[in-house]
Amino acid sequence: MAGVIWNISSPAENWEHLRDTVLGRYLKGSIILMFGTVVLSILMGVSSAWLVACCEFPGRKLFEWALILPLAIPTYIAAYAYFDLVEYLNPLLIWVRLNISPSAMMTLNDVIVYLVTIMVLASVLYPYVYLVTRATFARQSSQCIEVARTLGHGVGSTFWRVALPLARPAIVGGVSLVIMETLNDYGAVKHFGVSTFTTGIFRTWLSLNDMPGALRLAACLMAFILLIMLLEKWMRFGAKFHINSQANRPFKPYYLTKTKAFTAILCCLFPLIIGFALPVSRLAYWAILTVDKVSLISLLKLTFNSIGIASAASLVTVTIALILAFTSRYFRSQNVAVINRLAILGYAVPGAVIAMGILLVAGQVTKATGIIFTGSLIVLVFAYVVRFLAVAWQPIDSGMERNCDILNEASRSLGSSVSRTLLQVNLPLVYNAIVVGALFVFVDTMKELPLTLILRPFNFETLSTRTFDLASQAQIPESSVPALCIIAVSLLPVIWLNRQMRTLKK
Repeated sequence: MAGVIWNISSPAENWEHLRDTVLGRYLKGSIILMFGTVVLSILMGVSSAWLVACCEFPGRKLFEWALILPLAIPTYIAAYAYFDLVEYLNPLLIWVRLNISPSAMMTLNDVIVYLVTIMVLASVLYPYVYLVTRATFARQSSQCIEVARTLGHGVGSTFWRVALPLARPAIVGGVSLVIMETLNDYGAVKHFGVSTFTTGIFRTWLSLNDMPGALRLAACLMAFILLIMLLEKWMRFGAKFHINSQANRPFKPYYLTKTKAFTAILCCLFPLIIGFALPVSRLAYWAILTVDKVSLISLLKLTFNSIGIASAASLVTVTIALILAFTSRYFRSQNVAVINRLAILGYAVPGAVIAMGILLVAGQVTKATGIIFTGSLIVLVFAYVVRFLAVAWQPIDSGMERNCDILNEASRSLGSSVSRTLLQVNLPLVYNAIVVGALFVFVDTMKELPLTLILRPFNFETLSTRTFDLASQAQIPESSVPALCIIAVSLLPVIWLNRQMRTLKK
Protein backbone atom coordinates (compact mmCIF):
# COMPACT_ATOMS: atom_id res chain seq x y z
CA MET A 1 0.00 0.00 0.00
CA ALA A 2 2.82 2.37 0.90
CA GLY A 3 4.50 1.60 -2.41
CA VAL A 4 1.35 2.55 -4.32
CA ILE A 5 0.90 5.81 -2.40
CA TRP A 6 4.58 6.72 -2.70
CA ASN A 7 4.58 6.35 -6.50
CA ILE A 8 1.31 8.07 -7.41
CA SER A 9 3.19 11.30 -7.99
CA SER A 10 4.97 9.75 -11.01
CA PRO A 11 3.97 11.38 -14.31
CA ALA A 12 1.01 9.61 -15.92
CA GLU A 13 0.59 10.50 -19.58
CA ASN A 14 -2.94 9.12 -19.81
CA TRP A 15 -4.24 10.27 -16.43
CA GLU A 16 -6.17 13.31 -17.63
CA HIS A 17 -7.83 11.17 -20.30
CA LEU A 18 -8.65 8.47 -17.73
CA ARG A 19 -9.99 11.01 -15.26
CA ASP A 20 -12.22 12.72 -17.79
CA THR A 21 -13.55 9.64 -19.59
CA VAL A 22 -13.56 6.45 -17.53
CA LEU A 23 -12.92 7.29 -13.86
CA GLY A 24 -16.58 8.12 -13.27
CA ARG A 25 -17.64 4.89 -15.01
CA TYR A 26 -15.30 2.82 -12.85
CA LEU A 27 -16.65 4.48 -9.71
CA LYS A 28 -20.27 4.03 -10.80
CA GLY A 29 -19.76 0.39 -11.71
CA SER A 30 -18.02 -0.38 -8.42
CA ILE A 31 -20.72 1.34 -6.35
CA ILE A 32 -23.61 -0.34 -8.19
CA LEU A 33 -22.06 -3.79 -7.89
CA MET A 34 -21.14 -3.26 -4.26
CA PHE A 35 -24.57 -1.97 -3.25
CA GLY A 36 -26.51 -4.60 -5.21
CA THR A 37 -24.35 -7.49 -4.01
CA VAL A 38 -24.62 -6.34 -0.39
CA VAL A 39 -28.41 -6.04 -0.51
CA LEU A 40 -28.91 -9.46 -2.11
CA SER A 41 -26.32 -11.08 0.18
CA ILE A 42 -28.13 -9.69 3.23
CA LEU A 43 -31.50 -10.91 1.97
CA MET A 44 -30.23 -14.44 1.36
CA GLY A 45 -27.76 -14.70 4.24
CA VAL A 46 -29.83 -13.20 7.06
CA SER A 47 -33.11 -14.90 6.14
CA SER A 48 -31.54 -18.34 5.81
CA ALA A 49 -29.51 -17.83 9.01
CA TRP A 50 -32.64 -16.96 10.99
CA LEU A 51 -34.53 -19.96 9.64
CA VAL A 52 -31.86 -22.59 10.36
CA ALA A 53 -30.86 -21.11 13.73
CA CYS A 54 -34.22 -20.33 15.30
CA CYS A 55 -36.91 -22.29 13.43
CA GLU A 56 -37.72 -25.97 13.09
CA PHE A 57 -38.81 -27.32 9.70
CA PRO A 58 -38.05 -30.37 7.52
CA GLY A 59 -34.49 -30.32 6.21
CA ARG A 60 -33.24 -27.67 8.63
CA LYS A 61 -30.15 -29.65 9.68
CA LEU A 62 -29.29 -30.33 6.05
CA PHE A 63 -29.58 -26.66 5.11
CA GLU A 64 -27.52 -25.64 8.15
CA TRP A 65 -24.30 -26.98 6.60
CA ALA A 66 -25.31 -27.03 2.93
CA LEU A 67 -25.83 -23.27 2.79
CA ILE A 68 -22.08 -22.69 3.22
CA LEU A 69 -21.18 -24.77 0.13
CA PRO A 70 -21.14 -21.77 -2.30
CA LEU A 71 -18.15 -20.49 -0.32
CA ALA A 72 -16.05 -23.09 -2.17
CA ILE A 73 -16.89 -21.57 -5.57
CA PRO A 74 -14.82 -18.55 -6.73
CA THR A 75 -16.82 -15.68 -8.16
CA TYR A 76 -15.24 -15.97 -11.60
CA ILE A 77 -16.11 -19.67 -11.85
CA ALA A 78 -19.73 -18.93 -10.93
CA ALA A 79 -19.72 -16.29 -13.67
CA TYR A 80 -18.44 -18.79 -16.22
CA ALA A 81 -21.21 -21.21 -15.23
CA TYR A 82 -23.79 -18.51 -16.04
CA PHE A 83 -21.93 -17.21 -19.12
CA ASP A 84 -24.87 -17.61 -21.50
CA LEU A 85 -27.57 -16.24 -19.19
CA VAL A 86 -27.47 -12.78 -20.78
CA GLU A 87 -27.72 -14.30 -24.27
CA TYR A 88 -31.10 -15.81 -23.43
CA LEU A 89 -32.44 -12.27 -23.11
CA ASN A 90 -31.26 -11.18 -26.57
CA PRO A 91 -34.77 -11.55 -28.10
CA LEU A 92 -36.05 -9.07 -25.53
CA LEU A 93 -33.27 -6.62 -26.39
CA ILE A 94 -34.01 -6.96 -30.11
CA TRP A 95 -37.70 -6.30 -29.50
CA VAL A 96 -36.86 -3.15 -27.48
CA ARG A 97 -34.56 -1.90 -30.24
CA LEU A 98 -37.17 -2.43 -32.97
CA ASN A 99 -40.20 -1.17 -31.04
CA ILE A 100 -38.75 1.53 -28.78
CA SER A 101 -35.26 2.79 -29.61
CA PRO A 102 -31.62 1.69 -29.77
CA SER A 103 -30.79 3.84 -26.74
CA ALA A 104 -33.49 2.08 -24.71
CA MET A 105 -32.00 -1.23 -25.77
CA MET A 106 -28.53 -0.14 -24.58
CA THR A 107 -29.92 1.03 -21.24
CA LEU A 108 -31.83 -2.23 -20.74
CA ASN A 109 -28.72 -4.23 -21.67
CA ASP A 110 -26.68 -2.38 -19.03
CA VAL A 111 -29.37 -3.04 -16.42
CA ILE A 112 -29.49 -6.74 -17.29
CA VAL A 113 -25.70 -7.10 -17.15
CA TYR A 114 -25.55 -5.43 -13.74
CA LEU A 115 -28.41 -7.57 -12.40
CA VAL A 116 -26.84 -10.82 -13.62
CA THR A 117 -23.41 -9.88 -12.24
CA ILE A 118 -24.92 -8.92 -8.89
CA MET A 119 -26.83 -12.20 -8.73
CA VAL A 120 -23.71 -14.22 -9.51
CA LEU A 121 -21.55 -12.39 -6.97
CA ALA A 122 -24.15 -12.51 -4.19
CA SER A 123 -24.91 -16.19 -4.80
CA VAL A 124 -21.38 -17.20 -3.78
CA LEU A 125 -20.60 -14.40 -1.29
CA TYR A 126 -23.73 -14.54 0.90
CA PRO A 127 -22.17 -17.30 3.13
CA TYR A 128 -19.98 -14.59 4.70
CA VAL A 129 -23.15 -12.99 6.04
CA TYR A 130 -24.86 -16.31 6.72
CA LEU A 131 -22.08 -17.76 8.90
CA VAL A 132 -21.66 -14.86 11.31
CA THR A 133 -25.39 -14.10 11.47
CA ARG A 134 -26.32 -17.73 12.15
CA ALA A 135 -23.86 -17.85 15.05
CA THR A 136 -25.33 -14.63 16.46
CA PHE A 137 -28.92 -15.81 16.16
CA ALA A 138 -28.04 -19.14 17.78
CA ARG A 139 -26.21 -17.70 20.80
CA GLN A 140 -26.62 -13.99 21.41
CA SER A 141 -30.37 -13.86 20.94
CA SER A 142 -31.48 -17.00 22.80
CA GLN A 143 -32.65 -15.38 26.05
CA CYS A 144 -34.15 -12.35 24.35
CA ILE A 145 -36.06 -14.55 21.91
CA GLU A 146 -37.52 -16.56 24.79
CA VAL A 147 -38.58 -13.37 26.53
CA ALA A 148 -40.20 -12.11 23.34
CA ARG A 149 -42.04 -15.42 23.00
CA THR A 150 -43.43 -15.18 26.55
CA LEU A 151 -44.68 -11.67 25.75
CA GLY A 152 -46.71 -13.04 22.84
CA HIS A 153 -44.52 -12.05 19.91
CA GLY A 154 -44.60 -14.35 16.89
CA VAL A 155 -41.80 -15.41 14.58
CA GLY A 156 -41.90 -12.30 12.39
CA SER A 157 -42.26 -9.82 15.22
CA THR A 158 -39.44 -11.41 17.20
CA PHE A 159 -37.16 -11.35 14.15
CA TRP A 160 -37.71 -7.67 13.29
CA ARG A 161 -37.88 -6.26 16.83
CA VAL A 162 -35.40 -8.42 18.77
CA ALA A 163 -33.12 -10.73 16.78
CA LEU A 164 -32.28 -8.45 13.85
CA PRO A 165 -31.24 -5.40 15.96
CA LEU A 166 -29.04 -7.63 18.14
CA ALA A 167 -27.41 -9.16 15.07
CA ARG A 168 -26.63 -5.81 13.44
CA PRO A 169 -22.89 -5.74 14.36
CA ALA A 170 -22.41 -9.29 13.07
CA ILE A 171 -24.29 -8.50 9.86
CA VAL A 172 -22.15 -5.41 9.29
CA GLY A 173 -19.03 -7.52 9.81
CA GLY A 174 -20.18 -10.08 7.25
CA VAL A 175 -21.19 -7.33 4.84
CA SER A 176 -17.73 -5.79 5.05
CA LEU A 177 -16.25 -9.09 3.83
CA VAL A 178 -18.74 -9.17 0.95
CA ILE A 179 -17.75 -5.62 -0.01
CA MET A 180 -14.04 -6.41 -0.01
CA GLU A 181 -14.53 -9.53 -2.11
CA THR A 182 -16.76 -7.64 -4.56
CA LEU A 183 -14.24 -4.84 -5.03
CA ASN A 184 -11.44 -7.40 -5.38
CA ASP A 185 -13.20 -9.41 -8.09
CA TYR A 186 -11.72 -9.32 -11.56
CA GLY A 187 -12.72 -12.51 -13.38
CA ALA A 188 -16.50 -12.17 -13.04
CA VAL A 189 -16.72 -8.45 -13.86
CA LYS A 190 -14.37 -8.83 -16.82
CA HIS A 191 -16.42 -11.77 -18.08
CA PHE A 192 -19.67 -9.78 -18.01
CA GLY A 193 -18.03 -6.60 -19.28
CA VAL A 194 -18.73 -4.47 -16.19
CA SER A 195 -16.36 -1.54 -15.66
CA THR A 196 -14.94 -1.38 -12.14
CA PHE A 197 -11.74 -0.10 -10.57
CA THR A 198 -10.16 -3.55 -10.79
CA THR A 199 -10.82 -3.96 -14.52
CA GLY A 200 -9.66 -0.37 -15.02
CA ILE A 201 -6.36 -1.07 -13.25
CA PHE A 202 -5.68 -4.13 -15.41
CA ARG A 203 -6.69 -2.30 -18.61
CA THR A 204 -4.57 0.78 -17.86
CA TRP A 205 -1.56 -1.24 -16.81
CA LEU A 206 -1.53 -4.07 -19.34
CA SER A 207 -3.41 -2.71 -22.37
CA LEU A 208 -2.32 0.95 -22.23
CA ASN A 209 1.09 0.14 -20.69
CA ASP A 210 0.57 3.02 -18.26
CA MET A 211 1.84 1.96 -14.85
CA PRO A 212 1.58 5.44 -13.25
CA GLY A 213 -2.03 5.75 -14.43
CA ALA A 214 -2.84 2.34 -12.96
CA LEU A 215 -1.23 3.40 -9.69
CA ARG A 216 -3.47 6.45 -9.51
CA LEU A 217 -6.53 4.32 -10.13
CA ALA A 218 -5.32 2.00 -7.37
CA ALA A 219 -4.93 4.99 -5.04
CA CYS A 220 -8.52 6.05 -5.84
CA LEU A 221 -9.73 2.54 -5.03
CA MET A 222 -7.83 2.54 -1.74
CA ALA A 223 -9.40 5.88 -0.80
CA PHE A 224 -12.82 4.45 -1.63
CA ILE A 225 -12.16 1.38 0.54
CA LEU A 226 -10.90 3.55 3.40
CA LEU A 227 -14.17 5.47 3.29
CA ILE A 228 -16.11 2.19 3.45
CA MET A 229 -14.03 0.98 6.41
CA LEU A 230 -14.69 4.20 8.30
CA LEU A 231 -18.40 3.86 7.55
CA GLU A 232 -18.38 0.26 8.78
CA LYS A 233 -16.58 1.32 11.96
CA TRP A 234 -19.15 4.05 12.55
CA MET A 235 -22.06 1.65 12.04
CA ARG A 236 -20.68 -0.69 14.71
CA PHE A 237 -19.69 2.10 17.10
CA GLY A 238 -20.65 1.32 20.69
CA ALA A 239 -22.16 -2.09 19.89
CA LYS A 240 -21.20 -4.60 22.58
CA PHE A 241 -22.57 -7.83 23.95
CA HIS A 242 -22.75 -8.89 27.57
CA ILE A 243 -23.08 -12.64 28.04
CA ASN A 244 -24.08 -14.12 31.40
CA SER A 245 -23.94 -17.71 32.60
CA GLN A 246 -27.33 -18.57 31.06
CA ALA A 247 -26.72 -17.10 27.63
CA ASN A 248 -25.38 -20.30 26.05
CA ARG A 249 -28.18 -22.62 27.08
CA PRO A 250 -30.22 -23.92 24.15
CA PHE A 251 -33.67 -22.49 23.55
CA LYS A 252 -36.74 -24.07 22.04
CA PRO A 253 -36.97 -23.18 18.33
CA TYR A 254 -40.11 -22.01 16.61
CA TYR A 255 -42.00 -24.91 15.03
CA LEU A 256 -43.35 -23.70 11.70
CA THR A 257 -46.70 -24.66 10.24
CA LYS A 258 -46.82 -26.55 6.93
CA THR A 259 -47.25 -23.39 4.88
CA LYS A 260 -44.49 -21.51 6.70
CA ALA A 261 -42.23 -24.58 6.61
CA PHE A 262 -42.69 -24.84 2.83
CA THR A 263 -41.82 -21.15 2.50
CA ALA A 264 -38.75 -21.65 4.72
CA ILE A 265 -37.57 -24.54 2.55
CA LEU A 266 -37.93 -22.38 -0.58
CA CYS A 267 -35.99 -19.52 1.08
CA CYS A 268 -33.12 -21.89 1.89
CA LEU A 269 -33.23 -23.68 -1.44
CA PHE A 270 -33.01 -20.53 -3.56
CA PRO A 271 -29.46 -19.42 -2.58
CA LEU A 272 -28.26 -23.03 -2.47
CA ILE A 273 -29.51 -23.73 -5.99
CA ILE A 274 -28.23 -20.57 -7.69
CA GLY A 275 -25.00 -20.47 -5.67
CA PHE A 276 -23.97 -24.12 -5.78
CA ALA A 277 -26.29 -26.66 -7.44
CA LEU A 278 -26.69 -24.95 -10.82
CA PRO A 279 -23.04 -23.86 -11.27
CA VAL A 280 -21.66 -27.26 -10.25
CA SER A 281 -24.16 -29.20 -12.37
CA ARG A 282 -23.42 -27.10 -15.47
CA LEU A 283 -19.68 -27.41 -14.94
CA ALA A 284 -20.02 -31.16 -14.45
CA TYR A 285 -22.02 -31.45 -17.70
CA TRP A 286 -19.38 -29.51 -19.63
CA ALA A 287 -16.61 -31.53 -18.01
CA ILE A 288 -18.20 -34.77 -19.24
CA LEU A 289 -18.34 -33.34 -22.78
CA THR A 290 -14.73 -32.09 -22.81
CA VAL A 291 -12.90 -34.52 -20.53
CA ASP A 292 -11.26 -36.24 -23.54
CA LYS A 293 -9.50 -32.95 -24.38
CA VAL A 294 -7.88 -32.70 -20.94
CA SER A 295 -4.33 -33.88 -20.35
CA LEU A 296 -4.24 -35.79 -17.07
CA ILE A 297 -0.55 -35.00 -16.53
CA SER A 298 -1.17 -31.28 -17.11
CA LEU A 299 -4.16 -31.33 -14.76
CA LEU A 300 -2.18 -33.09 -12.04
CA LYS A 301 0.61 -30.53 -12.43
CA LEU A 302 -1.86 -27.64 -12.10
CA THR A 303 -3.43 -29.25 -9.04
CA PHE A 304 -0.01 -29.85 -7.47
CA ASN A 305 1.02 -26.24 -8.14
CA SER A 306 -2.21 -24.90 -6.62
CA ILE A 307 -2.14 -27.10 -3.52
CA GLY A 308 1.58 -26.55 -3.04
CA ILE A 309 1.48 -22.75 -3.23
CA ALA A 310 -1.69 -22.61 -1.10
CA SER A 311 -0.13 -24.88 1.54
CA ALA A 312 3.06 -22.81 1.65
CA ALA A 313 1.07 -19.60 1.96
CA SER A 314 -1.05 -21.11 4.75
CA LEU A 315 1.99 -22.29 6.72
CA VAL A 316 3.84 -18.98 6.49
CA THR A 317 0.71 -16.91 7.17
CA VAL A 318 -0.40 -18.78 10.31
CA THR A 319 3.16 -18.74 11.66
CA ILE A 320 3.37 -14.96 11.32
CA ALA A 321 -0.18 -14.52 12.66
CA LEU A 322 0.60 -16.69 15.69
CA ILE A 323 3.75 -14.72 16.51
CA LEU A 324 1.99 -11.35 16.10
CA ALA A 325 -1.02 -12.34 18.21
CA PHE A 326 1.15 -13.92 20.93
CA THR A 327 3.63 -11.04 21.26
CA SER A 328 0.79 -8.51 21.44
CA ARG A 329 -0.99 -10.36 24.25
CA TYR A 330 2.08 -11.59 26.14
CA PHE A 331 3.95 -8.29 26.30
CA ARG A 332 0.84 -6.06 26.42
CA SER A 333 2.60 -3.65 24.08
CA GLN A 334 0.60 -0.90 22.46
CA ASN A 335 3.19 -0.63 19.69
CA VAL A 336 2.86 -4.32 18.83
CA ALA A 337 -0.93 -3.99 18.87
CA VAL A 338 -0.69 -1.12 16.37
CA ILE A 339 1.63 -3.22 14.17
CA ASN A 340 -0.93 -6.03 14.29
CA ARG A 341 -3.71 -3.72 13.14
CA LEU A 342 -1.58 -2.36 10.31
CA ALA A 343 -0.49 -5.85 9.26
CA ILE A 344 -4.04 -7.16 8.85
CA LEU A 345 -5.18 -4.24 6.69
CA GLY A 346 -4.05 -6.16 3.60
CA TYR A 347 -7.34 -8.04 3.43
CA ALA A 348 -9.14 -4.74 2.86
CA VAL A 349 -6.99 -4.02 -0.21
CA PRO A 350 -7.79 -5.74 -3.55
CA GLY A 351 -5.26 -8.25 -4.82
CA ALA A 352 -4.44 -6.18 -7.90
CA VAL A 353 -3.41 -3.21 -5.73
CA ILE A 354 -1.30 -5.40 -3.44
CA ALA A 355 0.40 -6.96 -6.46
CA MET A 356 1.28 -3.54 -7.87
CA GLY A 357 2.72 -2.36 -4.57
CA ILE A 358 4.80 -5.52 -4.16
CA LEU A 359 6.15 -5.24 -7.70
CA LEU A 360 7.28 -1.69 -6.99
CA VAL A 361 8.99 -2.73 -3.74
CA ALA A 362 10.55 -5.82 -5.34
CA GLY A 363 11.88 -3.65 -8.16
CA GLN A 364 13.57 -1.32 -5.69
CA VAL A 365 15.07 -4.25 -3.77
CA THR A 366 16.37 -5.73 -7.02
CA LYS A 367 18.06 -2.42 -7.90
CA ALA A 368 19.64 -2.20 -4.45
CA THR A 369 20.83 -5.81 -4.13
CA GLY A 370 21.09 -7.07 -7.69
CA ILE A 371 18.97 -10.09 -6.73
CA ILE A 372 15.90 -10.57 -8.92
CA PHE A 373 12.82 -11.15 -6.77
CA THR A 374 10.11 -10.33 -9.29
CA GLY A 375 8.53 -13.35 -10.95
CA SER A 376 9.48 -15.72 -8.12
CA LEU A 377 7.43 -17.98 -5.88
CA ILE A 378 8.84 -16.16 -2.84
CA VAL A 379 7.21 -12.91 -3.94
CA LEU A 380 3.94 -14.73 -4.71
CA VAL A 381 3.83 -16.35 -1.26
CA PHE A 382 4.69 -13.02 0.35
CA ALA A 383 1.80 -11.42 -1.52
CA TYR A 384 -0.59 -14.09 -0.23
CA VAL A 385 0.65 -13.44 3.30
CA VAL A 386 -0.02 -9.72 2.95
CA ARG A 387 -3.45 -10.36 1.46
CA PHE A 388 -4.67 -13.03 3.87
CA LEU A 389 -2.87 -12.37 7.15
CA ALA A 390 -6.09 -11.05 8.69
CA VAL A 391 -7.87 -14.30 7.79
CA ALA A 392 -5.43 -16.29 9.96
CA TRP A 393 -4.92 -13.64 12.65
CA GLN A 394 -8.59 -13.23 13.61
CA PRO A 395 -9.31 -16.81 14.82
CA ILE A 396 -5.88 -17.15 16.47
CA ASP A 397 -6.20 -13.86 18.36
CA SER A 398 -9.76 -14.73 19.36
CA GLY A 399 -8.60 -18.14 20.64
CA MET A 400 -5.84 -16.55 22.71
CA GLU A 401 -8.26 -14.00 24.15
CA ARG A 402 -10.53 -16.78 25.42
CA ASN A 403 -7.93 -19.26 26.63
CA CYS A 404 -4.44 -17.85 27.12
CA ASP A 405 -4.35 -14.44 28.85
CA ILE A 406 -4.51 -15.66 32.46
CA LEU A 407 -2.23 -18.64 31.76
CA ASN A 408 0.35 -16.36 30.16
CA GLU A 409 0.50 -14.30 33.35
CA ALA A 410 0.87 -17.48 35.41
CA SER A 411 3.62 -18.75 33.11
CA ARG A 412 5.45 -15.43 33.37
CA SER A 413 5.20 -15.46 37.18
CA LEU A 414 6.67 -18.99 37.28
CA GLY A 415 9.70 -17.84 35.31
CA SER A 416 8.98 -19.64 32.04
CA SER A 417 10.67 -18.24 28.94
CA VAL A 418 8.73 -16.58 26.17
CA SER A 419 9.36 -19.41 23.70
CA ARG A 420 8.36 -22.06 26.24
CA THR A 421 5.14 -20.19 27.01
CA LEU A 422 4.32 -19.99 23.33
CA LEU A 423 5.09 -23.62 22.52
CA GLN A 424 3.85 -25.37 25.65
CA VAL A 425 0.96 -23.14 26.78
CA ASN A 426 -0.46 -21.17 23.89
CA LEU A 427 0.13 -23.55 21.00
CA PRO A 428 -1.86 -26.50 22.43
CA LEU A 429 -4.73 -24.23 23.52
CA VAL A 430 -5.15 -22.49 20.17
CA TYR A 431 -4.29 -25.46 17.98
CA ASN A 432 -7.83 -25.71 16.57
CA ALA A 433 -7.87 -21.96 15.90
CA ILE A 434 -4.56 -22.29 14.06
CA VAL A 435 -5.97 -25.06 11.88
CA VAL A 436 -9.07 -22.95 11.18
CA GLY A 437 -6.90 -19.98 10.17
CA ALA A 438 -4.69 -22.17 7.98
CA LEU A 439 -7.66 -23.66 6.14
CA PHE A 440 -9.22 -20.23 5.63
CA VAL A 441 -5.97 -19.04 4.02
CA PHE A 442 -5.72 -22.25 1.99
CA VAL A 443 -9.22 -21.87 0.52
CA ASP A 444 -8.80 -18.16 -0.18
CA THR A 445 -5.44 -18.77 -1.87
CA MET A 446 -6.93 -21.49 -4.05
CA LYS A 447 -9.60 -19.05 -5.23
CA GLU A 448 -7.46 -15.90 -5.57
CA LEU A 449 -7.14 -14.73 -9.17
CA PRO A 450 -5.96 -11.07 -9.70
CA LEU A 451 -2.93 -11.34 -7.45
CA THR A 452 -1.91 -14.70 -8.93
CA LEU A 453 -2.28 -13.47 -12.50
CA ILE A 454 0.06 -10.55 -11.90
CA LEU A 455 2.75 -12.10 -9.69
CA ARG A 456 2.99 -15.73 -10.88
CA PRO A 457 6.40 -16.76 -12.21
CA PHE A 458 6.86 -17.30 -15.92
CA ASN A 459 5.35 -20.62 -17.09
CA PHE A 460 3.89 -21.23 -13.62
CA GLU A 461 0.17 -21.90 -13.81
CA THR A 462 -2.39 -22.82 -11.19
CA LEU A 463 -5.92 -24.12 -11.52
CA SER A 464 -7.29 -20.60 -11.17
CA THR A 465 -5.07 -19.05 -13.84
CA ARG A 466 -5.68 -21.95 -16.22
CA THR A 467 -9.44 -21.61 -15.75
CA PHE A 468 -9.22 -17.88 -16.43
CA ASP A 469 -7.01 -18.32 -19.50
CA LEU A 470 -9.38 -20.85 -21.08
CA ALA A 471 -12.42 -18.71 -20.34
CA SER A 472 -10.66 -15.64 -21.79
CA GLN A 473 -10.16 -17.62 -25.01
CA ALA A 474 -13.93 -18.33 -25.15
CA GLN A 475 -13.36 -21.96 -24.15
CA ILE A 476 -15.88 -21.98 -21.31
CA PRO A 477 -16.70 -25.72 -21.49
CA GLU A 478 -12.99 -26.61 -21.55
CA SER A 479 -12.42 -24.48 -18.44
CA SER A 480 -14.91 -26.59 -16.46
CA VAL A 481 -12.43 -29.34 -15.54
CA PRO A 482 -9.87 -27.12 -13.72
CA ALA A 483 -12.79 -25.14 -12.27
CA LEU A 484 -14.28 -28.30 -10.78
CA CYS A 485 -10.87 -29.21 -9.38
CA ILE A 486 -10.75 -25.87 -7.52
CA ILE A 487 -14.22 -26.51 -6.09
CA ALA A 488 -13.36 -30.10 -5.11
CA VAL A 489 -10.13 -29.09 -3.35
CA SER A 490 -11.88 -26.23 -1.52
CA LEU A 491 -15.06 -28.09 -0.62
CA LEU A 492 -13.80 -30.39 2.13
CA PRO A 493 -11.98 -27.61 4.02
CA VAL A 494 -15.09 -25.42 3.80
CA ILE A 495 -17.31 -28.15 5.26
CA TRP A 496 -14.79 -28.93 8.00
CA LEU A 497 -14.40 -25.22 8.76
CA ASN A 498 -18.12 -24.88 9.25
CA ARG A 499 -18.17 -27.63 11.87
CA GLN A 500 -14.99 -26.37 13.53
CA MET A 501 -16.27 -22.79 13.77
CA ARG A 502 -19.38 -24.04 15.53
CA THR A 503 -17.11 -25.80 18.02
CA LEU A 504 -14.96 -22.69 18.58
CA LYS A 505 -18.01 -20.54 19.26
CA LYS A 506 -19.24 -22.80 22.08
